[in-house]
Parts: sequence; structure tokens; C-alpha cells
Amino acid sequence: MPNQADRILLFESPVLPEWIDYNGHMNDAYYVVAFSQAIDAFMLRIGLDKAFREAQCVSIYTLQSMVTYQKEVAEAEPILIQGQLLESDNKKLRLFLTMYHAQTHDELATMETLLLHVDMQAHRAAPFLAQTQALVDEIQVAHHLLETPTNAGSAIAIKRPKS
Repeated sequence: MPNQADRILLFESPVLPEWIDYNGHMNDAYYVVAFSQAIDAFMLRIGLDKAFREAQCVSIYTLQSMVTYQKEVAEAEPILIQGQLLESDNKKLRLFLTMYHAQTHDELATMETLLLHVDMQAHRAAPFLAQTQALVDEIQVAHHLLETPTNAGSAIAIKRPKS
């Protein structure tokens, strides 16, 4: 597992009983639920808590996400999610999330997501407010020093052997 000090710890939980599917492991949709909760925690890290969002009429929307499932996880097993800000500008965030087994440190899944800052009154993209941009920039400076995850920017494809 990468150095936890480098990436932001955004979520910790045991796998809940309602997250288990008919195959006896965590259902694919609940990986996304956990990743979504990690995104909410990242929003808090950049100052976008409920009071700020309501007072400033801003929020974050998800534009695109790509999930990669790597290992099964069973009920009650502990998971954690760390985040790395790969890119940002004055309206968008490209966030890479990695889910680990909290005891074995096995990588369970990843999610790369593109997020958009939105003016909720105008219902359109809007630049981050100064205090939000300052927090985004602080994280971005630190995360530019990190190695880019190997599957960041990957597209879905069937890999065929070369003939």
C-alpha cells in the first residue's frame, strides 16, 4: 500500500451486510457507494461542507467515472479509501481513489473520477471561490509530487494478443 501520508484518507468502514450480493461478496454498486462517500469527504477537505454549499449556492457534480474491480471483499471485512488529486483547474478536479483492505493492505478497487464545480443558481459550471481554490491548489501541489497510479487514464478495451 502506498504511504498513507502521501494520499488523503477519505473513507473507512467494514463491508456492511446490505453491500453483499448473491455471489457472497461486495456488490459492484456498493464499491461505487463507498467511493461516493470518499468524494464527499474530499469535498469537506476543500471546504465544501453543507453550510458553505448552501450559503454560496455551489456544489460538485460528477462528470465521468471509471471503476476497476481487482479483488473480492466479504461482509465485515475492513476497507479504506485513499484519494489522490491528479489534476485540477479553476472548475474541475480529476480525483483518483484507491480502495484497500484495511488489514491485508490488498488493493481492492480503484475509481478515477472527473468532478465539476457548479453554481447551483445558474445550473452551470463556475470557477471555485477563492477559499476553495486555495485548498485545491495546496493539495494539488503536494499530489503533483506523487507517482501517477498505473491505471490512471485507462480506457475500457478488450486486450487481444498481437498476431
